[in-house]
Amino acid sequence: MELITYKTNISSEAALRRVKPYLDHAVGQANWQLDLCISDKKLTVFSPGCVNESRVIKAIRQAGYRAVNIDDYYSIY
Repeated sequence: MELITYKTNISSEAALRRVKPYLDHAVGQANWQLDLCISDKKLTVFSPGCVNESRVIKAIRQAGYRAVNIDDYYSIY
């Protein structure tokens, strides 16, 4: 099982509702979770196989938002 976390700019329930259909289609309804209560607005994507990172990021962009892999984000700083 693979687990990847992303820092996003999805900051409200309304934004979450806009992103939901894109993520459901990209990774499956039961394979992601977004925590709006923390400052990173952390999106966790899990899969029994391999998570296609570009597909996740593309789905979020299609909804009008951004995401970056947390490991990549913090390695820059």
